[in-house]
Amino acid sequence: MEKQPYYIEIENGEIQSQPDVSPWNFRVFANEKEIQSLRELFNKMNKADSDTFWRAHIPYRPYHIDPENDHYDQSMMSIYEKIYELGDDEARSHIKKMRNNV
Repeated sequence: MEKQPYYIEIENGEIQSQPDVSPWNFRVFANEKEIQSLRELFNKMNKADSDTFWRAHIPYRPYHIDPENDHYDQSMMSIYEKIYELGDDEARSHIKKMRNNV
């Protein structure tokens, strides 16, 4: 399968095949199977995000003792790992900088 460019917006989980459709953060080169895998990661992140919303209404439960937040954090890490794997040089460079700032 031939790889095509895709444009990724992290915040809302959009994956576009054209750069001028909406704002984007990262450009990746992927085949259909790889993009499907990235879509599944965004779906997991959205589910984890919903779970953290409901958990946020429990005031006595700290963030660091919260499996819902752990799932969300892991989902985000998986997305960035996939973008690093598929991304262009600029995407990889940006993610490396993010890792160094943690």
